Amino acid sequence: MTSETLLSVRSLTKSFSLKGFSSFGRPRPRFRAVDDVSFDLLKGETLGVVGESGCGKSTLSRLIVSLMQPDDGAIVFEGQKVGHGGWPLKEYRRQVQIVFQDSYSSLNPRLTVAESIAFAPRIHGASKSASMSAARDLLDRVGLGPDQFAGRYPHELSGGQRQRINIARALVLRPKLIVLDEPVSALDKSVEAQVLNLLKDLKSDFDVTYLFISHDLNVVQYMADRLLVMYLGAISEFGPVQSVYATPAHPYTAALFASRPSLSPEKRHVAPPLTGDPPSLINPPSGCRFRSRCATAEPVCAESHPPLFPLGDGHAASCFMVGPGSGHSRAPAIGTTTVPDTGARH
Repeated sequence: MTSETLLSVRSLTKSFSLKGFSSFGRPRPRFRAVDDVSFDLLKGETLGVVGESGCGKSTLSRLIVSLMQPDDGAIVFEGQKVGHGGWPLKEYRRQVQIVFQDSYSSLNPRLTVAESIAFAPRIHGASKSASMSAARDLLDRVGLGPDQFAGRYPHELSGGQRQRINIARALVLRPKLIVLDEPVSALDKSVEAQVLNLLKDLKSDFDVTYLFISHDLNVVQYMADRLLVMYLGAISEFGPVQSVYATPAHPYTAALFASRPSLSPEKRHVAPPLTGDPPSLINPPSGCRFRSRCATAEPVCAESHPPLFPLGDGHAASCFMVGPGSGHSRAPAIGTTTVPDTGARH
């Protein structure tokens, strides 16, 4: 991994109308699935994205691969803006691929395995023979013998085998970035481990960058170099995996880590680390969106949304408790930076 930026996301925002709502001529209520999200993705790294269901992870992934367009903000890839006179969409999608969670619905049931992998090269101008040759090579690279699997159809494969096909299909154009949206959540644990190790090997072999989205914190800790934590469409915490897992600075991050099951009796929790449902995206709380579920919320948390306060070494958290002089009783003094004791240590 280098310090060179591959992808920059700047103030990305995406909202949706509430379906099935009778508005009587008035505009339908809207909610922000992704709200003013900004971060940089470095070449050669794996950036993990975690958060509860509905926090905006999958919407963010679809915005990055241009399966949907943002309401506001920009995506910059290798120094050039995507769309609007920048990267042509066809060329951008050659460089940025995605692997979805559902391995079966991602594949055309009427195409053989080799035809599915060869489809993208054909679209981009490769000959049929060259495309099929590339498909057979990728089958071998993901551990599926081409002589045995090239002519099979998706329904003839297991879930793990189908996901290997999707990974091969994402790699066949030699992209620079692959977005992995819950790629192993539908697999059993033994197959999951095999696919994760395969992804690590392929990352090195193909010199590719990963954006790895998952709800499984253990998987993200194993795979990622840096971590982005989302809550209600916004970034709660961001930083190197080792730093965030060792000293989570945001109460929401700490609650997520505390919710991980443990085989050790000393680490088991009797009380749930986080209670209550996330608030409505249509009418979110004022100020910090997490304050309605936060045990350390104070009046300052209702006044404005906290920015991402830097904590050093690329670690930052959107919490007034880490902002020097923010007005929170636990905040450090101006000129100092400390990580609050959130009760989670890993």
